[in-house]
Amino acid sequence: MAAIPIAASTVGLGIPLLVGLAFVGALLDAPGQTARQVILPDLAAPAGVGLERANAVFQTVENASLLIGPAIAGLIIVAIGPLGALWLDAATFLVSAVVIRVLVPDVRPADGDEAADLGAGLRALAADPVLRVLMVIAAIGNLVFTPLFIVVLPALAARSGESAASLGAMLAVLGAGMIGGSLGLGLLGDRVNRRAALVLGFVGTGAGLIVASLGLPLPVLLVALGGAGLASGLINPIAFTVMQERVPAATRGRVFGAVLGGVLVAAPVGMVVLGAITDAAGPRTALLISGAAIVAVGGLVAILRASHDLGQPVPA
Repeated sequence: MAAIPIAASTVGLGIPLLVGLAFVGALLDAPGQTARQVILPDLAAPAGVGLERANAVFQTVENASLLIGPAIAGLIIVAIGPLGALWLDAATFLVSAVVIRVLVPDVRPADGDEAADLGAGLRALAADPVLRVLMVIAAIGNLVFTPLFIVVLPALAARSGESAASLGAMLAVLGAGMIGGSLGLGLLGDRVNRRAALVLGFVGTGAGLIVASLGLPLPVLLVALGGAGLASGLINPIAFTVMQERVPAATRGRVFGAVLGGVLVAAPVGMVVLGAITDAAGPRTALLISGAAIVAVGGLVAILRASHDLGQPVPA
C-alpha cells in the first residue's frame, strides 16, 4: 500500500504499475484472510464463545467496515488528499500488525509435520463431501455476487440516470442488510438449523436480486437490495463455522487456503463475465442472471445429500 504513494511521488504512477501493485497487495492479503478464519476457533474456545456466534460477530464487523469504510475514506481524501489517504491506509496495516502481534495468542497446530504437508490439506478437502459442496457453492456465489458492488450496480445507476447519491444508497442498503443478517445469526447462535438457514440465505439473496432487476422505482429497488443483503448475511458465518468444525486443526490452514483460493479466483472471473453481460445486455439482465444463479445454488443446498451433514462437526 505504501508503494503506491511512493511511486506516485517519485517515478510516477502509470496504470501498469498501479495494476501490478494492486495484484501484489491482493496476493499478500489472501494468506491473511485464510489465517483469520483458521485461528478463530482457537480464540473462541477459551473465550467461551460458540463458533456460530464468533463467526457471526466476525462477519458483522467485516461487513460494517465495508459499509462505513468508503464514507470515511471520502472524508479523509477531502481532508488530506488521495496520497495522504494512501499513507494513512498503509499506516493502519502497520497498526493492525502490531495489535495482532501483541494481543492475539500465538496458536500453532499440534502436529507440525502434518500441518506442513500440503497434500494432507488437499486430501482432507477431497475426502469430505460437505467441504466440497461448500467450496463449489461459495465459488459460484462469489462469481456472481462480488461483481455487483463494482460492476453491476454502478452501471445500473449510470444507465438509469440515477445520481451518485442513489448508487450510494443502493450499496448502503445492501451492506446494511448483510450486517443485519450476520448480526441476527449471531444473536440466535446454535439455535439455527444450518441447512435451512443456508437455503434461505441463497434463495433470499437471489430472489432480492431478481426483484431488483425488474426496473422498479428506486424505493422498491432499495427494499429488494436490502432484503438480498439481509439474506446473504446468513451465508458466510454458517459456511465458515462448518469448515472450522469439520477440519482438524493441524490441516485447517491448508484446507482453508485451498477453499479460499478457489473462491477468490471466482471473483475476477465474475467481474469479466458480468461486465461483458452488462455491456451487451444491460445491468438489469446481469442482475437477473446473478439472482437466478444464486437461487440455483440454494436449490443445490436443499437437494444435495451432503448438505444434510452440515450440523455434524466431524465427518465419519
